[in-house]
Amino acid sequence: MKLSDLRLELEEDLSWRLDELRHLRNELLANPDPESWPVSALRAILVMQYAHLEGFARHAFSLYIDAINAKGLKAIELKPHLFAAACIAEFEALRTGAGQSDEGSADDGILTRRAVRQVNFVQRVRELNEATITIDPQVAASMEMNFGTDVLRRTLYRLGIPESEVSRSYFHSLEFVRRTRNDIAHGSRKSRIDVRLFNVHRRKCEQFMNDLARLITSAVSREWFRPFPMQGIPEPRTPVEA
Repeated sequence: MKLSDLRLELEEDLSWRLDELRHLRNELLANPDPESWPVSALRAILVMQYAHLEGFARHAFSLYIDAINAKGLKAIELKPHLFAAACIAEFEALRTGAGQSDEGSADDGILTRRAVRQVNFVQRVRELNEATITIDPQVAASMEMNFGTDVLRRTLYRLGIPESEVSRSYFHSLEFVRRTRNDIAHGSRKSRIDVRLFNVHRRKCEQFMNDLARLITSAVSREWFRPFPMQGIPEPRTPVEA
């Protein structure tokens, strides 16, 4: 994919999402007095806000992965983060045994089956190390139906994108939308959403989506997926509680 095509696809995807949110606000919050806005309208808009936030993030990161896959690179040409992302299925199989038909007798015990899985894992990693790497966007860019700060930070790290490229000022807003959406979905949040918080976090999340589009374009343009000193991608920090 050409960089111009990537930029256009990100812009078009972002545009229709923001247009839909704007239309929904205009329909449900027509009264100029914020205090008169219906509780149900605020809840509906916030749930839709979360849906578009997660959907756009998943799509943007998937496009980044597609751009990497299109390069046809081998493990040695990628940051270890990306090679690890290509091995997620193998890690899961090693952890749980899922998708593997263990060798040996059905009478083999837990320890024997574990040893078989370990050998299978090493064999598979050796194969991947010699082959062209393909990363599954559905797995590597999974939002876990719970997109917030932790999922964002994990995805950035997994894809070799420096966390420092994303302003931490977005984290609180992402968490507000995620938690409120979950509370609404689980039926534990029936009270009115504070209008001031609603507007502040809504705007911040939409700004995040715009910045994410620019970030992905920059990551492809500057080929952040290629190896460079590991200190460029520090280990995830534990956020300081406010």
